[in-house]
Amino acid sequence: MTQSQKNHSKSIYKLFIFSFFLALITYGFSLTNFTVSIDNEMPILPDYGLDLGRWGHNLILYHLFGGHLQYFTLVLSLFLFSVAAVQISKLFKFSGYAAYWFCGLFVTFPQLSYQLVFGMMSVIAALGVLLSSLAVYLFVKSFEIKSLPKKIFLFLIVSLLLMFTLAMYQAFIFIPATLYLILFFQSSFEDTFKISLEIKKTLLFGVVIIVSGVLYYLSVKIICPLQQGGYIESFVSGESENQFMKFYSIWKDNLLGSFYYGAKTFSIVTLASIVLIIRFIIDRKHFLIRILTLFAILLIPFLLSLVITNGYHPPRLYLTSNLVFAFLIVFTINHLNLSSFNSVKTVIVLIIIINVYFVTNLFYSANKIYKHDRKIAEKIDSTIQIKYPNFINTEKSIYFYGFFPYEYHQKFRLEKSEIFGGSFYCWDNGNNYRIINFFKVADIAEYSMITKDNFDLVIDSIAKMPVWPNPESVKMINNSVIVKLGNNKGMPLYFE
Repeated sequence: MTQSQKNHSKSIYKLFIFSFFLALITYGFSLTNFTVSIDNEMPILPDYGLDLGRWGHNLILYHLFGGHLQYFTLVLSLFLFSVAAVQISKLFKFSGYAAYWFCGLFVTFPQLSYQLVFGMMSVIAALGVLLSSLAVYLFVKSFEIKSLPKKIFLFLIVSLLLMFTLAMYQAFIFIPATLYLILFFQSSFEDTFKISLEIKKTLLFGVVIIVSGVLYYLSVKIICPLQQGGYIESFVSGESENQFMKFYSIWKDNLLGSFYYGAKTFSIVTLASIVLIIRFIIDRKHFLIRILTLFAILLIPFLLSLVITNGYHPPRLYLTSNLVFAFLIVFTINHLNLSSFNSVKTVIVLIIIINVYFVTNLFYSANKIYKHDRKIAEKIDSTIQIKYPNFINTEKSIYFYGFFPYEYHQKFRLEKSEIFGGSFYCWDNGNNYRIINFFKVADIAEYSMITKDNFDLVIDSIAKMPVWPNPESVKMINNSVIVKLGNNKGMPLYFE
């Protein structure tokens, strides 16, 4: 290994250590404070994700990890995201301060927390970004290979990598598309830029993505059971009065950083883009291509909201917003030759600190709601044990009727914090499966879901019961305990 190669490897190692250390700081509160948030109570079963065509997700989470583990899962996710940040910075040819800035902005942008909060999704999200960046890197390197068979073989490897990312989570298709779009944008600033050649490369990349999609489709037909609708279809089950105007409103709010809690710093990207557009017009060279590509880069992270018609737009779907956020800030600094100014360095540090604050506050809020939910669970279980001490010797069949109003936990919530503001006693309007699993994961008690026969015996007796926290809101009827959380019936049980 030459001295230059040793120096390069050393710089890459330092960049990773920086990224990983900063990621640990950003998610330090979550790592050191046990919290059970929505979806993290769900057990990982043998068929997990298969009905949604996510056999890669199933392979990793069930067969490889055997479920998700609170501390380990998050640490591994942060490790993989840090590796991905370094890989992408190399792909974009950032060096020096620019590489550190990109990685720092990439791992701290709060949108990532909306993915990492899910134990069953965090490692998958990080791995999806890493494999997508590797696939794009190999595709770019293929143009350095003159042998046609080797080039085709490399294209096949890229297609297989992208196929596997789709098998983990179908929305990952936006990651390689965004990465390549940014590379196309960067190429327009090179002296050797030829629009016809770049379009040919882009079309070829499109063919590779199509091949990966076909391979994924075939793999689902072979591996996964027949799908009967569900999660994906639920996002397009509603009707929008004006889908394009609704999307424009969501896109605008995202650009202004007001769509969800923690996105405020994204408004810096919008401001930087306006400055770039003005600069492109003044420079005139390839200005139309650059402006259109920049517009596409700002559009693609939020494109999924265009097809959602049920009115629910969770921030976790904007998978590439942290990528676009980090790239455009660093690119703008480099393009305007501002990297040597101390004030610019100070601004980057401030942005990262603000991001860390938002992420910490999100997990702190979720932890407060968890502790409150846990106290209620302890009181409910204590009431059951005091009133019905023999219940412990039965099958412990239980039914939670109704749900708490959303405002019940309002004092703990951050505005527009989506999943971080979720309580098990009101999410899904009182989902018995979630609540019972929460009692188990929070180490309060292990209950059994009420059967249909027992449900039919108790349902007519619930109307006259008071609601929690009245002690009479807990009542045993025909060996099943009923806990009345609210007057309105909650989510139907699996047999209703």
